[in-house]
Amino acid sequence: MAYPRLFDPIRIGSMTLKNRIVMAPMESHLGNADGSVSAEMIAYYRERALGGTGLIVIEFTCVDGHDGFSSMAPQLRLDNDRYRSGHGKLVAAIRSAGAHACVQISHAGRQSRESVIGRTPVAPSPVPLKSFFLNTGTPRELEEEDIRRIIASYANAARLAVSAGYDAVMLHGAHGYLLQQFLSPLVNRRDDQWGGDFERRMRFPIEVVKAVKAAIGDRTLLYRLSVSDFLDGGLTVEDGEKIAPRLCEAGVDGIDISCGSLDSVDVIVEPMSIAEGWRLPMARRIRAATGKPVICAGVMRWPDKAEQAIVDGDTDCVSLGRALLADPMWPIKARRGQAADIRPCTSCNWCIKETGSNRSVSCAENPRCGHETEPPIDGYGEGLRATVVGAGPGGMAAALMLEQAGFDVTLYEKRERLGGNLITSATPPNKEKLFWYHEFLLRRMERSKVTVRTGTAVDADMVARERPDALILAGGSRPAPLELEGYGNLPTAPAYEALIGEIVLPPSTPDRPILIYGGGETGTETAEYLAQRGHHVLLVSRSAASLLARNAEPLYRMHLLRRLRENSAIRIMDRTGLAAIDGDHVLLTREEERIAQPAAAVLLAHGLVPDTTLSDALGGIDVPTIRIGDAVQVARIGEAVRDAYRAVQDLRRLILQPEPIAC
Repeated sequence: MAYPRLFDPIRIGSMTLKNRIVMAPMESHLGNADGSVSAEMIAYYRERALGGTGLIVIEFTCVDGHDGFSSMAPQLRLDNDRYRSGHGKLVAAIRSAGAHACVQISHAGRQSRESVIGRTPVAPSPVPLKSFFLNTGTPRELEEEDIRRIIASYANAARLAVSAGYDAVMLHGAHGYLLQQFLSPLVNRRDDQWGGDFERRMRFPIEVVKAVKAAIGDRTLLYRLSVSDFLDGGLTVEDGEKIAPRLCEAGVDGIDISCGSLDSVDVIVEPMSIAEGWRLPMARRIRAATGKPVICAGVMRWPDKAEQAIVDGDTDCVSLGRALLADPMWPIKARRGQAADIRPCTSCNWCIKETGSNRSVSCAENPRCGHETEPPIDGYGEGLRATVVGAGPGGMAAALMLEQAGFDVTLYEKRERLGGNLITSATPPNKEKLFWYHEFLLRRMERSKVTVRTGTAVDADMVARERPDALILAGGSRPAPLELEGYGNLPTAPAYEALIGEIVLPPSTPDRPILIYGGGETGTETAEYLAQRGHHVLLVSRSAASLLARNAEPLYRMHLLRRLRENSAIRIMDRTGLAAIDGDHVLLTREEERIAQPAAAVLLAHGLVPDTTLSDALGGIDVPTIRIGDAVQVARIGEAVRDAYRAVQDLRRLILQPEPIAC
């Protein structure tokens, strides 16, 4: 067996898991509007259980509908007996698929909205939350009777969880929720029995642990702990080493290691620049402090890293969150020694963007995520031919799924290598994880029967001659029109050509830099990429500096902008336009001023538009055709792959034209 320690059984409290792999609790927004479990949610969790995970931890579930919901809706709840049956069905589905089931119960405290709960959110003290994701007004300070009510609500939810059949209950004491708010000296500023010093700040979590333990009897009790909140004056790892043993003394059987709060959300759902396994040193310290089993998340993406963490004694179990969104079969593939076949999570945080926009969970690389009730792609295309134009992430995904549907597929790419904008996205500093996905797609292509034609541009005449039964246009985008007074003699090219390696730039100096025009994601990333390679860069943006890379994933953007500000090789001119490229310099405009700026070369990153050249030329050629990805709207990898999935599903109707009903 590959990775023997990862697949060793482990006992936590009264529960024995078949392996050391835990699905981390993550909001999915798949529940019903009333907070009950939906069929879609059952299918979503069951698919991860079927993939071989040992313990499935259900997302945060509200213990008190009066004031306990988070800022997002819908959210699961378990504060009333009428929600128990849905949880029972969920548990049965998970257990029948071979996994144990745990529910995470929580109260959001101040991390809520009045628009969601219908009243002012509550907290230990009236300290407002000012977060990247959520800014709220001043919460109402909890009174003694409120605190007692909420403790009882935790116990009631735990009792209902046991009656629904859960093997374990997890208390959400991390990420700035109410239990952590009581522990935090930044949020808990009381001076009574519930706050004022370390001992009194510990009281509420201890009382909750004792009440829940009494309610669940011999069932396993887990506690998710933010070991550090990474805030000045807040909780530290040293505090975590004192807090965790006290929780275990009160009845906790295992600690799930996390960190951060909504004030420091980039350490909760880390951007792709964060190293794999970065939380393991914290887990090791808590494991030593408690002597109890610990579960550790924190960008654990590959089985060899997980195996080594257990061998080294850093953790007892590995918690996989986003990795199981990307590939529910991660455990089975690891057990079989097929790690190279795992669809890798790149920490692109597409999933966070979707749920943060109050949409249901999804994954940029796994378009089935959140749609598990849909039937798998079958062989409806047997005996038919399909052509895919463009081999970016959407085109490659479409080709692979069309082959899965039974088509004889030919994939055309005008460049000499496959990948398209996936390569340009992966090339900038700190985005190397995207090459994991690129390499995964290439491996899938190599073992497929898809015919690949690189260095081949497709035109309407070729489509007319070949007459495929289905045509997917994934040709991507082209630079937006740009009117200048003149173009001069300076080397000039689209910025993405520098990232994809298609141009060679001349040397640059501080006085004669590489000028990049456009402060979006491509422009800012190209600036950092060139600076890393020894160039001096002038980044010119029409917008304010505060709007640089404004469409980038928010947490990644936070880190990117900080690096740009700290990079002495990059100079930024905001609120500035490009008027002309004139000889060995450019003419810039700022308000009424015209500035002659020497430059070594000009890279254009002013924007992209869909490339509709081929679709416009197809005219009356009668071939079922679907455009996907940037060929429809310039967006991200996730949209391209999702479009590919939908296209393959929609072609069934276009080609077979089945009648929905027979009456």
